[in-house]
Amino acid sequence: MIKNWKKNTVYISIMQLTLLIVNFFLITIISRVYGAEIYGEYASSKSLSVLIGTAAALSIALVVTKMLAQNNPNSKELFRNAYTLIIRNLIVALVILVPISLLFNTNLSMTALFLLGFIFNEMIHIALAYYQAKGDFVTSSKQIILRTIIYGVGASVLVLQDFSIYSIIIFQVLTLITFFIVAHVSIPKKDNNFNSESDKHVKDEIQGSGKKMVLTTFSSALISELDIVLLGLFYAGPTLGVLAWSRRILEIIFQLLAASLDILFPELAKAQSSKDVNDVRSKLRKVFLFSFSIPILFFIFRGFAGDIFTSLLGAEFVDVSSYTSWIMFALPVMVWSRINIIFSRALNFEIRLTNSVLFGSCASIAIYYLMHYIGFNPAILSIVISQILISILTTYSFKRSHE
Repeated sequence: MIKNWKKNTVYISIMQLTLLIVNFFLITIISRVYGAEIYGEYASSKSLSVLIGTAAALSIALVVTKMLAQNNPNSKELFRNAYTLIIRNLIVALVILVPISLLFNTNLSMTALFLLGFIFNEMIHIALAYYQAKGDFVTSSKQIILRTIIYGVGASVLVLQDFSIYSIIIFQVLTLITFFIVAHVSIPKKDNNFNSESDKHVKDEIQGSGKKMVLTTFSSALISELDIVLLGLFYAGPTLGVLAWSRRILEIIFQLLAASLDILFPELAKAQSSKDVNDVRSKLRKVFLFSFSIPILFFIFRGFAGDIFTSLLGAEFVDVSSYTSWIMFALPVMVWSRINIIFSRALNFEIRLTNSVLFGSCASIAIYYLMHYIGFNPAILSIVISQILISILTTYSFKRSHE
């Protein structure tokens, strides 16, 4: 059992590293070939699709994994009903996408394509839940690694062949659809009762669990993606691309730290008393304190980093390092927000935490407008102050819930 756990851990780590490297490589090529303006549209559209897609997906992949692991009596019907439910949500999301994309000044066509890809990516995870529920993360990780390589490398080849940005996104969507079919077909027929019927009580069970489970997932997505969406309200052209890249660098480093935080989640889930919870929180506080060293080091070496980014991305991105050196100071509070989310998820405080994040997100819009009215480093201050506010609110939410 220990051997399997180690094997799963290795493959999960390889999968996460592959995702990080391939995505970084892809957006670097897109930025270099198409320039800052196209990348800005690409980034803001993708971020908005992640927010809408997260809400539409309802964390159904996690729900199916949990229900299969618990030997749910309707396990054979889960896949059919989960697919039907998520496609229904996709149709609703595409309808409301029109006014939302106009509101946030994003490219409707790009966002719709990204949303379609996001949903089929979730459907891949629903199919792979069959293996994960059995503790087999090797099979699912192998499929995701292969999908990521084809997804990223294939798109990069098309970029270098001067295909349009829309062709790249369409290729990515088609790749995800193909791998969904592969993942679904890999489920043994005896464990997958797939026909044209659907069972309302099974759908209701999936949706009921999903509505609760999606709360912390959506909260995490807001912390990660909202800034880029809001930047699109105030900036366009090359400036948006440069700011989006700066915010994306922050996000990449944040996700690396977040992976280390998630390691302690099982230990927290076993906590039986306030002392146990406080002991785990003390361990995570060390990660929070360590995170302060990263923006300090980046600020010191921002000149060297600037040369690297300019070489990789082109002259249009000369200011990426300068913006990032200040935006990076939002990292520690983002880490602390993630810690609060982990605690709330493990201790079933999701509703209050989500209310806090939603309130903080709405307040962030006001902060962006206020900072741009004042006009002093508005983009940088908007990102940092909004993340500080959300961190304060999630901390308050956790303490109130844990009293």
